[in-house]
Amino acid sequence: MEIIIGRDSQGTGLLLIVDGKEPTAAVATGVPASVGAQHCQLTILNGQMRLKNLDVNNYTYVNGQSVESKAVTTDDKVALGTDRYPLDWTLLMPFLPIDISPLKTVWEAYEKESIALQIAERKFNTLRSLTGLITMIAIALSIATGGRSQWYILLYGIAILISLIFFVKAYRDASKIPLRRQELSRQFQHDYVCPGCGHFMGNQPYDILLQNGSCPYCRKTFHT
Repeated sequence: MEIIIGRDSQGTGLLLIVDGKEPTAAVATGVPASVGAQHCQLTILNGQMRLKNLDVNNYTYVNGQSVESKAVTTDDKVALGTDRYPLDWTLLMPFLPIDISPLKTVWEAYEKESIALQIAERKFNTLRSLTGLITMIAIALSIATGGRSQWYILLYGIAILISLIFFVKAYRDASKIPLRRQELSRQFQHDYVCPGCGHFMGNQPYDILLQNGSCPYCRKTFHT
């Protein structure tokens, strides 16, 4: 994307020409004559921005230093002309790439919590199978000793006790885990949204969002 920044034909407002389309009059007023009609060009490529002076008679400043071409970010202070008219980045925001780096933390937290819930469920199911194993050992011991050993009775008792414990825990967790999943999903849908338009980005991993390069809703380019 290329944005040409200059002064409008009335000589008072700021003018933006985006990708050669019809000029867009910005809200800014009071632009001095030292700002040219096509003063500088902002090129946006792969989420990076570069500001280029378009005429040797123009003066473009970045953080107080006169430049002909320089990589910039919205944190830089850009001024135009010898009067050093300050460029208001908010006027360019509708055309600038959006920073989605905060979504990385959101995705990683969601993924970590989802995996933790899955592991907890699988561990619990694995432990529940312990009662069957103890019961089988008790039966084998009973057969091997012809019922003479009392250990198998003890093992049966342990198996029953463990089954009871797991039954109580399973009953308590019957609604706990689904509610936690629901809460996690709700929070994820609230946080994992495009910073530009606020649409939920779906269950696409953060790396896939970067590969896609832009929001499917507002079409704004992503950068980190």
